[in-house]
Amino acid sequence: MTTNKASLPPPVNLIPIKRPSNEEVQDTTSILKKRSKDQEKQKNADPDFTSLQKRLLQQLNGTIPISEKIIFRYLQDSQQEIDRIIKQSVIQKESHSVILVGPRQSYKTYLLDCELALLQQSYNEQFITIKLNGFIHSEQTAINGIATQLEQQLQKIHGNETKIDDASLEKISSGSLTEVFEKILLLLDSATKAGSEDGDNADGSSTTKITVVFVFDEIDTFAGPVRQTLLYNLFDMVEHARVPVCIFGCTTKLNILEYLEKRVKSRFSQRVIHMPQIQTLDDMIEGVKDLLTVRLEVSPLASNWNDTMEKELSNPRSNLNRHIRMNFETFRAFPVLKNCLTPLIATSQNFDSLCSAIKSCAFLELYNTNQLSNSLTGRLKSLSDLELAILISAARVALRAKDGSFNFNLAYAEYEKMVKAINSRIPTVAPTINSGTGQTTFSIDNTIKLWLKKDVKNVWETLVQLDFFTEKSAVGLRDNATAAFYASNYQFQGTMIPFDLRSYQMQIILQELRRAIPRSNMYYSWTQL
Repeated sequence: MTTNKASLPPPVNLIPIKRPSNEEVQDTTSILKKRSKDQEKQKNADPDFTSLQKRLLQQLNGTIPISEKIIFRYLQDSQQEIDRIIKQSVIQKESHSVILVGPRQSYKTYLLDCELALLQQSYNEQFITIKLNGFIHSEQTAINGIATQLEQQLQKIHGNETKIDDASLEKISSGSLTEVFEKILLLLDSATKAGSEDGDNADGSSTTKITVVFVFDEIDTFAGPVRQTLLYNLFDMVEHARVPVCIFGCTTKLNILEYLEKRVKSRFSQRVIHMPQIQTLDDMIEGVKDLLTVRLEVSPLASNWNDTMEKELSNPRSNLNRHIRMNFETFRAFPVLKNCLTPLIATSQNFDSLCSAIKSCAFLELYNTNQLSNSLTGRLKSLSDLELAILISAARVALRAKDGSFNFNLAYAEYEKMVKAINSRIPTVAPTINSGTGQTTFSIDNTIKLWLKKDVKNVWETLVQLDFFTEKSAVGLRDNATAAFYASNYQFQGTMIPFDLRSYQMQIILQELRRAIPRSNMYYSWTQL
C-alpha cells in the first residue's frame, strides 16, 4: 500500500527546551538575594520610623504588652465590674456566674482576656482558665476540652506531680455528665490538697485553693431545648463545689435568660452585664486618638506624630475626622477603622509619606469603595437576567405578604405570571408565503423564554448563597429556646420542611431594587406593583 506524500500532515518542528545552567541559576539567586538586601537596607534606613510604624501596628492589632493594653473610655465601667468579679473569685475565693451580652466585636472576650492576663502576673498559680466555644464544642467535646485543659493547667502549676495519662483522661471523660463533673471536682480537690501539703513542707505556710475560671463564648448554643445538662452541672458547681468556680458566658442574645431551663436558671446568679456601645462622636474620636497616639519613649518621631494626630482629630473639617464621623453614623465600629488604617500604616515608606497619607485619607476612600463593591448593590450588578427576574419576583411576593415572607413556589408563580404577561403583549406574525417564489417566511420569536421550575432551583440556591434571601427562622431574636434550636440546626429543619416550602425573607426590598436597577433593563418595569 502506497501513501501519497501530499496527504501526509506537515512535519512538526520540535523546539528544544533550554534548561538553565548552574551559572544562570546562581545569577538568579544572587539577584533575588540582592533585591532582598536592598529592601532590608531601605527598610532599615530609618530605624526611628520603623519603630514608630511597628508600634502603631501593634496598637491596632492589640499585640502590645498587657500592661499597656488600650481600654476605650466607654468600656471602663464594664471593665471595672469584670475586674471586681474576677478578683473576688481569685483572691477572696468566691464563686460567681456572669453572662456578658453584646453584639459581635463589642470587646467581650477582649476585656476578659486582659483582666485574666493582668491577674496572672500576680496570682499565676492561684487560678486556672478553661475556655470553651459553642461554635466548636458540643456537650461531649466540651467535656473532653475541660479535661484536657485541666491537665495542661495543672501541669503548669504543679509540674509532673499531677500528670494525667491518656487512660486516666478517658476515665475522666467517660460516663454521664454528672459523673464526669464529680470526677473533675475530685481531681481539682486532690490537686489543691497536694499543692497545699507541698507549701506546708516548703515554707510552713498553707496555700489557698485553686480557682477555676470558665470562659464560654457563644454560651447560648448550649441552651437548647434538649436537656441543658452541661450548663446545669456548671452552675451547680458554682453553688455547691468546694473549689471556687467562676463562670463567664459571652453571647449576642439579649433574651438569653429565656433560653435557660428553670433548674438552670435557679442556679444562675442572674447577673448579666450588657456591653456598652459608642454613644457620642467624642467617644469615637477619643478611641481613635488612643489607638494612634504613641508613647514618647518609643521613637524620636513620636512627638511630631502625636502633634499631627492631635491637629487632624481636633479639626472637624479634616479628612480623618470626616471618615470617623462617617463611621460613627453608619457602623459605629472600631474594627472597620482598624482594617483600613492597618494597610495605610504598613505600606508607608517613611514618616513624611505616612503623615501625608493620614492627612489626605485617599487610601481610606479607596478601601471604603472596595468594601462597598461587596455589598448587596454591588452583587446585584453581577446577576444574570434570569437571576434578576427571580429576585424581583420574590421581592414582589414579599411586598404583598403581611409578614414579608415567601417561598420558592410563590416566587416561581409570580415569575411565570410576569413572563406570560410580557409575552402576551409581544405581537406575533403568522408565516407568509411569497407568491413569486413560493417560499414560506417565518418570523423570529421575540418572546422571553419561560424556564422550568427544576431549572430555576439552581438559580434560587445561588441567590440564597449571595445573601439576597435569608431563612425566616434565621432573622431576629427567638421567642423561646425551641425556636433557637430550630434556627441553629439547619439539617433538622431541612428534613422537616421541603425545599420549595421553606420560608424566606428579603434582604433588599422592591423599592431598593427600583433604585439600583437601571431603567434600560428589561425587568425595570417589574420593580413597581
